[in-house]
Amino acid sequence: MTPYSDSLRGYGHPIFARDEFICQYCGLDGRESFDNWLSLTVDHLLPKGHPLRDDPDFIVTACKFCNTADNQYFARAQERGLAFDGLSRSELVDQRRPYVETTRRSYRDFWEKNVRRALS
Repeated sequence: MTPYSDSLRGYGHPIFARDEFICQYCGLDGRESFDNWLSLTVDHLLPKGHPLRDDPDFIVTACKFCNTADNQYFARAQERGLAFDGLSRSELVDQRRPYVETTRRSYRDFWEKNVRRALS
């Protein structure tokens, strides 16, 4: 087998397989289509500098949008009262999901008003 250095075919593949190729935030299924699979990324659940950040137990499958949806998540953690230590992978995903969903809703509203209606 050829060693791949990129995420989709290489280092991220075991994480994607563990998560059944499903975005842990929105549920996009990378097995449903090639385009869905191409949008998969690995999402670190712990901030830069945390000693467990690169531990696969604290990395999940996320689609590109969900991975970057709340790009201020770690920067705003203190003001939001978020904690990371002592939480499981599932608890960390559950903690972040509301911020991702809020961003998705705001993008959906923008799309409805500025893109979808533009086609009419």
